[in-house]
Order: sequence, then structure tokens, then C-alpha cells
Amino acid sequence: MIEIEIVTTPRLTAFPVFLAFSRGYFEEEDVLVRVRALKSYEAVLAHLREGRAEAGEIPFTAWAHQQLKKTSPHWTFYRGVILSCLVHGFYSASYMEAESIRDSYHSFLPILHPYSLDRFVAEEFFRSENYHRRKPVPYLTTRPTLLAHEFIRAECLGAAASLQEYPFFGEKGYCLTVENEIPPYYLPTNMLVFTGRFASKFPEEANRVSRAIKKAMEDLANHVAYEGDSFVADWVGPCPWKPGELDGFYRRSVPELGKILSGMPSFEDVRFVMEMYGKTFPSLDGGKKILENLAHSVADNPFPKFPTSITQTNSKLYHGYYSNGKSKFGNIVKDISPLRSLVSEMKELALSLFLGRREVSLDTQLPKSPFLFIRSTVNAILDYLNQEIRDIEEKNKRLSEDNYLLETRLDISDLKRQTTEERYRYMFEFATDAMIIVNADTRMIVDANRRFREVSGYQTSEIKNIRLARVLPDILEQTELKSPGGKDQNMTFIPEAGLILKDGTKFSVGLSVTGFSAETKRFYQIQVNDNALILESEKIKHEFISNISHELRSPMTNIQGYFDLLFSNDQLSLDKDQKEMTDVIRKNVRRLNFLIDNLLQLEKKDSQTSEEMYEIFDPLTVIEEVLYINSPSASESGLTVTTNLSEGLKLKGVRFEFSQIITNFFVNAIKYTEKGGIDVSLKKLSDKKVEVRFTDTGIGIDPKYKELIFERFFRIPDQRNRTVGGTGLGLSISRTLINKMGGEVIVEPNQKGGSIFKVILPLYSE
Repeated sequence: MIEIEIVTTPRLTAFPVFLAFSRGYFEEEDVLVRVRALKSYEAVLAHLREGRAEAGEIPFTAWAHQQLKKTSPHWTFYRGVILSCLVHGFYSASYMEAESIRDSYHSFLPILHPYSLDRFVAEEFFRSENYHRRKPVPYLTTRPTLLAHEFIRAECLGAAASLQEYPFFGEKGYCLTVENEIPPYYLPTNMLVFTGRFASKFPEEANRVSRAIKKAMEDLANHVAYEGDSFVADWVGPCPWKPGELDGFYRRSVPELGKILSGMPSFEDVRFVMEMYGKTFPSLDGGKKILENLAHSVADNPFPKFPTSITQTNSKLYHGYYSNGKSKFGNIVKDISPLRSLVSEMKELALSLFLGRREVSLDTQLPKSPFLFIRSTVNAILDYLNQEIRDIEEKNKRLSEDNYLLETRLDISDLKRQTTEERYRYMFEFATDAMIIVNADTRMIVDANRRFREVSGYQTSEIKNIRLARVLPDILEQTELKSPGGKDQNMTFIPEAGLILKDGTKFSVGLSVTGFSAETKRFYQIQVNDNALILESEKIKHEFISNISHELRSPMTNIQGYFDLLFSNDQLSLDKDQKEMTDVIRKNVRRLNFLIDNLLQLEKKDSQTSEEMYEIFDPLTVIEEVLYINSPSASESGLTVTTNLSEGLKLKGVRFEFSQIITNFFVNAIKYTEKGGIDVSLKKLSDKKVEVRFTDTGIGIDPKYKELIFERFFRIPDQRNRTVGGTGLGLSISRTLINKMGGEVIVEPNQKGGSIFKVILPLYSE
């Protein structure tokens, strides 16, 4: 079994070849076939010329051009099956009336191949008497992969093509062919051809390949499904098309598909194609007659059989046409020696290339020449180089367009930046709070808004380039400001600082410092707040907390007393449900007392007026007391409490406050641990520090809330917190008391689940 390679283009019209391959029709004909889709007709023709493929899909007019150049049987393409007969039209990417396109001055038209039917249809369209264009339309050879991009360009007038070949025209294009400027013929678009060498050596195999493809075309035309109810349900090997495109093309009515896939165009249709092609070469004597004969041969014999189809025509007409004694570059007589003629034409070719004429080639219309292989090889090399040059030009054009787009985007970005700067400048200048901008490296004030100038007494020209220390001496220390950028690009709050006015007056202010970077420089934005309002607000808040706490304390004391007195009576008998109710009352009374204690402690700490007496105490005894009091709650929840407490350690501070710290952390661990246990440890870290650690197996803490849990009234927003309840004051009070003792608190995740709270305090040493 002989192996044959068929090369096609990425057009939907080549699908019958792939369908015959996937359905095994070639194997049924006892022929082994490989099918490969190339990027363009140029690539297909190059493979056929170089002998790298035995058959290929080429434009119908490209085959006609080969017939006019008929040289020798081995270097001629012999036609097999006509793969499609399609109705062509002129399509525009933007909607416009037909009159508009006739008078348009756009001068760009993408054409796939110099010998494709698209080019000749376009030329026929612009030669029509209804088209009033004032200058000729240039054509551009465009690869199929670039056609869609070129088609939607603003300077593109349109493209002449078939809607069936390019489905995207149906989405983006409008057919502008009217008044029969291009008759609605089913024109033979593309066909399968065999190389002369293959058809001469294996004529029967060529006939089998044609029969297999013809069978696939008949299946498509009659909607014959092979597997399933869709054409695309078949495995089609290296088919490059999407299922939707295939269905959209082949699910049309059977009569229309019969005309498209019959492979038997009418004589009028073929002659119309030959006439369009012949108008491109008006100076060829005898050429029109040859094209007429070709049209008859196609219409009379749509499925040629080999080897009878290989016979060379040797009439006087062909002999006269091929012996006109003219070459492409001048009047070179053909009776001189073939080598001298080749050298002379090579010189002319080199000169033409030097002058920038790329679309030139050596004459291969010689009936007999010992150097025909050299001529064809040189032409193939020129075709390849020209295509590479076109690709490079296309890339350069894309790069130029990308560069233009980048420049446009840069201009837009610059405009947006200027608009943003102006907006920020307006907001900064007319902000209600006093603000200044400081250079982070030089500590010089570079700008101040109107409110700051009014407060400080400085004018615009005076405030700039003044050292920050002259206005705000309390933030002179480098460590008090965070460096802009990275994680430090957060706001730093300084609750109390001194602001020196222009006249030397100094008063207390609060500062909010934010670091940021701009144009490789680092800056601080400092917002100045009047502490008088802040202090007044704090005073009102403290008074409210103090009043409400004391007001709650009295009734809660009475409730607690009467409750204890009532249930201390031995004669009081309660059933099981009543005892559960009393337990609920007792727990809630204890909870309210704990809340009131926290509020009173918060007010006492913030008021800054109490005179606590510091003492030296053993933290072990305080921790044991707290655990003893609160362990029943842990037992009720089924939790185990373990301890590892070192002896002989001393702390300096307020014993009650330390007890409050331990209570808050231990009670929190009980509240947020459903099962498992709690471990409390006390150990010496160094000669100067001691650590109290609380480890639980509870629900844990999301890392993003590690700092927020120490804020007043903050509670993690989840269903567990809503069930447990609380005020969000315990951890805030605890950290404040820890800071007061000169310590710190650290939160870490427990690898076994839950959280670890480390309280690190200074160890007292005499």
C-alpha cells in the first residue's frame, strides 16, 4: 500500500478531505493517506513544488495559472476533485451603504493569495461600471491567520470572499454586493490537485483518492452522519476547526449543499471565473482561447481519470502560446543556449531585486529545459523569502501599532495622574483638619494645607522648607515615625505632642502620621488634631462609664444578696427544672458582676486619677487563686485544666490588676474551647523576664484579627461569638494592664488547634 501526503489550508472548504480521512474512505480504497493543514496556499504550493506532498488543496484559479504555464508533465499540477463551489461577495467590517463603499477613499484590501478566487472577484468588483473610485485599490497578500485582524482595521475597505469560507464575516461583516456586480454564481473555489510526478507514476492511486473524497462530499451533501447525529461527532484527526463552525457550514439545506459539494460546476460558472482571470492578463495572445478550452474540459469532465488526463495538449494554439519568445524581463530569444539564457535571466532577476521589485521570478513557461529544476527551485526560494519578508513587515507594523498604543496609554495614564494629583491637591488644601507633608529623609516640611496655616500663623511661603523639629519637637526621634513603604505604610498615632506656633505659643495636639512614597521619594503626611476636643470627649466617655457602672453595681449587689439568702434556706425544695433555672440565674448574675468589674476597671485605668499602691507578690499564688475560682466553669464544659507553675518568682505591680489579667485570659480560653483542655504555665525566661502562657484547643483566631482583638469593644464577626456573647473589653483591659507593668502580650496559633497567649512581664529582682 502506497503512502500519500495531502496538504490543505485552514479553510472550512477543505473539510471533505479530513472527513474522508477520519471515516476510513482512503483505506477502503486501499490507499494510505496522511492529511496535514498548513497556514496558507503559499505553503501548500511550496510543498507541492518541492515534492514534499503528493496532493494538495489549491485555488481553482491557481490551477488555471499552472495550466497557462504548462511546462512538462512532472512539473504540472493535475486536477482531481473540485472541493467546493461557493457564492462570493464583497464584505465590509463596518456597516455602510453600497454607495458609500463605491465612493470610499479607503485603500486597503486583504487578499489571501495572488491566484486565489478572492483576488479576481475583488478585481471584477472594482472594475464594474457602478464603482466610481478615483484611484486604484491596492491589494495585500494576507495569511488566513491575519485576515480577521486586517479585516477589522479602520483603513480596510473590505474583503472579497465567500461567507462559507470565512464564517466570521457573518458576525462582523456586511455583504455590499448589489445589482449583480458579482453574479450569484456557484464559482469553483478550490480543488484537489496531484503533482505530475505522482499522477504519472501512480495514476490508479490518484483515482482512488478522488473517489474517497467524492464519497465524503456526497455524505456531507446528503447529511449522512457516520457516528451520532452530527457531522462533528466523527473523529476528524487534525481538523483545525471548531464544531460550531462545521455545523454552521454543513447544516444548510440539502439542495444548496448539493450545489456547493457536487464538484460539477456549470459551464457558465467556470467560464465566468476564466473571464475574470483572463482580464488580469490582457496581453497574452491566445490565452483567452486556452482558458475557454479549460472551462469546457472542467464542465465536461468534472472528475478526470488518470492516466488519460495526463496527456499533454500539443496543438498549434498551445505551441504558439508557449513559444512567444518573451521572458518576464525583456526580449530574450529562446533559441540561445539554455545556460546562457538562465544566467542572463539571473542577472535581470538580481537587478530587479536590487531595485526593490520583490514580486519577480524566473520564467518557467519553457516547454523543455534542462535547467527547469533550477528555475523552479529559485522561484520557490524567492516565494519563501518574500513570504518571510512580508511576515517581518507585518511584525514591524504590529510593533509600530503596539508602540503607538503604548504611547497613547502613557498619555492617558499621565492625564489620569495629573487629574488624580489635582484632586488630591484640592482635598488636601481644603481639608477640615490641619495637615502637613514632610520629607522623610530630610525632615523638612514641603507643604501645608490652609487649615494648618490658619492654626500655626505661617504663610504659604514661610511654612515650606521649615524643619519639622521647629514646629513639632516631640516627634524629633527617628523611632517615633515609621518608614514609608511596605508593611510600615500604616498610620501611626501619637496621642499627645506639642505644636509650636509662629509666635512661640505651644499647645497640646494629637498626631496621625502616614508614610507614603512618590517619584522615588519618601514622605510623611501628618494630621494635627486639637487635643482639647479629644480630652473633652474622653472625659464625657469616662463619666458615662463610671456612672453606668456604679448605677449597675447597687441593684446587682441587692440581686446577688437576696438570691443567695433565698437559696440558703434548707427548707426550700426545688425540682430538677427549677434547679436548672436557678443555675441559669446564678451564671448570669456572675456574668453581669464580671461585666461591671471590667467597666469599673476600665474607667479607673483611663481616668489616670487613682493612686495604686505597688507591691511585690508571687504570681504563682495569684494564678492558683484565679484557677480555683474559675475551674468549675471549665469542669461544666468538660474541659481539662493542666498547670506547670514555677515557684520562687516575684513581680512588682498591683496584685489585683495581675489577677484581672489572668482571669481575662483564662475565662476567654474556657469560653472559646468546646473540647480538649487548657494548659497554664509560669516559667522564667531569663534573669529579667517571666512568661505566663495560656494554651487552649479552641476555635483559634484568624491571623488578620491578631491585633484587632485587643481593641476596645471589638469581637470577631462569626457565629460562635454571637452565641458566646461578651463585650470585647477583656483583652483590651488586659493589654493595657500588661503595658502598665512594662510587659507585652503575644498571640500565636496552636499547632494542635486553638490559640496560645504569652504574657511576658519583667521579673522583679532586689
